[in-house]
Amino acid sequence: AMATGIDIRREEFQFNGDTRADKRTVFNAPFDDVNALKNVTRDIRAVYAEFYLPLHRTFDITLAGRYDDYSGFGSTTNPKISFKYRPIDSLLFRGAYSTGFKVPSFNQLYNGINEIQYTGTDLADPATCPSGRAQSSVPGCERINPVELFHGDVNLKPETSTQKSLGFVFSPNEWFNIALDWWQIEREETIRVMPRDYMITYYSQLQDLWIRDSSGEVIQLDRPYINSGGSLMSGVEVDINFNGNLAGGRWNLGLNGSWIENFQTKALESLP
Repeated sequence: AMATGIDIRREEFQFNGDTRADKRTVFNAPFDDVNALKNVTRDIRAVYAEFYLPLHRTFDITLAGRYDDYSGFGSTTNPKISFKYRPIDSLLFRGAYSTGFKVPSFNQLYNGINEIQYTGTDLADPATCPSGRAQSSVPGCERINPVELFHGDVNLKPETSTQKSLGFVFSPNEWFNIALDWWQIEREETIRVMPRDYMITYYSQLQDLWIRDSSGEVIQLDRPYINSGGSLMSGVEVDINFNGNLAGGRWNLGLNGSWIENFQTKALESLP
């Protein structure tokens, strides 16, 4: 069997900002006038196909692929392959592999600069205090309270992902079955606001984001959206079911759970 299709669409975004006359009376509120956009658009064209191939009475595979072209970001091709193998009637093995693609949102690309005063008591200048933690008793680690600048970046790259899964279903009789599946999701070029702890840890590469006055005092922190490494998550899903008949009725007992095996954030791979 085969299925195929095309996808053609246009995405548009417009935002008029915040027009409340009394908005200045709210301290430190990030009102959205700076994010006002008259109109931004992008065109998306895609083609996709899927094939179901029963290679043997006990084994079949599904092959799928999608090609996307985004104006302003270029094109990407993402495949998917999955299989099912049933060596005996009561046992089924299954698995899948695929990749994904996500472009930045209009806000992540085009947001203007929102200025928010940092009011915490734990921040110090990493140029004189490598830990970046304020300690009044340590020279150079005095507390600082700069203005933080949050904004979009038109140079953002899309996020990408890879998904994998492998598992089995065992049904030895009518009243019992169990399914167990392992999965893994890896994301790369993750889009996020520049983390403050990254700005401290990678100060030597990011010192231009610590904006200083003529005397060298930090007065602003530039924290745009960035592509910053990725994440890796994996886990196990279990689904156990019992059922039967009793006193003219039917009963069901089930257990479903997830175990997150591993989560780790990758190191910062791309810096502004």
